[in-house]
Formats: sequence, C-alpha cells, structure tokens
Amino acid sequence: MKYPSLRPLAGAFACALALAVTATPAVAEKKIRIATIAASNSPWHKAMNRFAEVAAAESNKELAVSVFTDGQLGDINQMYSSMQLGTLEMGYFGLGAIVLLKGAEPMNIAYVPYLFKSKESSVKVLNSPEFLKIYDDIAAKTGVRIVGAYGERSPRALQTTKGPIVKPEDVKGLRLRIPNIELLKATFEKLGAQVTPLGMLEIYTALSRGTVQGQDNGFDLSMPLKFNEVAPYWSATDHAYELTGWFMSEKTWKSLSDAERKALTKAAQAGGEVSTAETRKLDAASIETVRKTGTYTVPDIPAFRAALKDVHVPYEGKLWPAGMVDRVRKMQE
Repeated sequence: MKYPSLRPLAGAFACALALAVTATPAVAEKKIRIATIAASNSPWHKAMNRFAEVAAAESNKELAVSVFTDGQLGDINQMYSSMQLGTLEMGYFGLGAIVLLKGAEPMNIAYVPYLFKSKESSVKVLNSPEFLKIYDDIAAKTGVRIVGAYGERSPRALQTTKGPIVKPEDVKGLRLRIPNIELLKATFEKLGAQVTPLGMLEIYTALSRGTVQGQDNGFDLSMPLKFNEVAPYWSATDHAYELTGWFMSEKTWKSLSDAERKALTKAAQAGGEVSTAETRKLDAASIETVRKTGTYTVPDIPAFRAALKDVHVPYEGKLWPAGMVDRVRKMQE
C-alpha cells in the first residue's frame, strides 16, 4: 500500500512556522494626551512637542503623545479633575498650580515672596530630595503625580491697565486678578489689593472690560495670550520664581512599566530644556517690546521685599512643615 508523501505537509508547516515567527504582532501603542492652557506656538507648546518626540524615541514608539494647547481640554481645574478620574493622562503648566488640589497644600511654599534668589536656585531647590518626597506624598493624596519640575518660568510680575507700579503703596486698592492660590492671595491682600481669583481663560476679557485692573503672572503666559493689548503696564516685581510642572494621572502612572516611566521622565527633562530656552528668549523680546511703549518699570524691589517679609509666617507648620522656609533659604547659600 502506498502512502501519500508527507513532504508537502512538512513544507507547508515550515512555511506557516516561519510566517508566525516573522509576523510577531507589534506591541500595542499607548496613547497619552498632554494638555495646557498656554497658547499654541508658546514656549510651553514647543516644550510639549519636544516631550512627545523624546517619549516616542525613548520608548521605541510605544508611547504616542498628543499635544493640546489653548485650554482645548479645559482650564487647570478641569484638567486636574480629569487626571484624577484618569480620563486625561497629563497636563503641563506652572508647578505651584498643584495647590489647587486638596492634599497638595505644602506646595504653597513655592509662592512665598522672594523665597528664591534666582531661577537657577529654584531649579536646585524644587528638585531636591525634600521636594521629591513631597511630590510622592501629593500623588498618593490627590491622584495627580508631579513627574518632574523641569522648565524655568518667567518671573511673576504685575501687569496693569494703569501704572506704573513703582512702590508697594501703588498696589493699594488695585483690582487684581490672581490664581486661586492662598499665598498669592495673602501677598496681595497684604499690599492692599482687592484680589479676584480667576482662571487663565478669563483674564483677557476681565482686563478689557475693567472687571480687574491688573494680573499677577509672567511673560511666558501673558505675551502669547496678548494681555498687553488691554493691560500695557508691566512692573517687574519678580516676586516669585517658578518652574513648570509635568503632571500625570496617578492611575496612568501606575499602569506604566518602569521603562515607560523612565522614558517619560527623560522626555520631561528634554521638554524642560526647550521651555527654559524659549522662555528666556521670550522674556528678552517681551522686555524690549514693552520698553518701546514706555510702559516697562523696574519697581523698588527692596521696598516690596520689606513689605512682604513676614507674609508667610502664619502658614508655617500649617500649609507646609514648620521651618521649611528657613531650610529652603539655606539650600541657596
């Protein structure tokens, strides 16, 4: 009895095996959306684009980052809520904005007037072991993780519809927009301002209608959003140096591998370098722009320091650990 040859079957099996080996399915791409309130083509937008590039490169294209600017996914409070729910993966804006969340109160310390001697000092301090521990605690309590504090911000100053602001007394009675941050509220109430907490997306309209007469911010957000069209006076009080924060939903962070977390941290550092470089260029160009209109003022900084030197005292041991302001100052010696 003749049996059919098994060679064709063996050949077919070998082909199928070869195809199975060479056609290994690609690793599923993880999609990450990162959003900000800053304008498109601003330093923050450019930093986020760089973040997306490096995240893809460092993860062998496993992490696909989409960038959203101009408050497309809401204001800062809305973005934080979405990150807590896990419906938004990341946000990018001022580091201290985390104090808008219950459980992140210690970060109010970043707004103590004249706490940092320079931008460089703020980078050193806000990435110190003491602050990294605070970031871990905040993630556990709020559901939002600070992946990194990378990227210098413009110094906070006063931009007003009337001016100039030269001495602390000039602030008295001023209807001033501030973010809803306790230390900034205390700072300007100490100077006699009538403070009005407003979100970034409300500022232009409030200034143009006279609802407020000024705002506390830096060039990095103010100039791309064209606030100078309605509030031409810039008084460089430089009362706070701040960094940008790379924020992530803790739910998303926990879903990532160690390699993916390292890739995102490297991406945040790279994005921060772009933000710093672009912000420095923007600051220089903005000063030149405002000087041409004769509305740029360097106020009496020693007078402002003296007027605000004790504003933080009632918060020691309450919003942040007792003695922390002194420790931060010693870090800069």
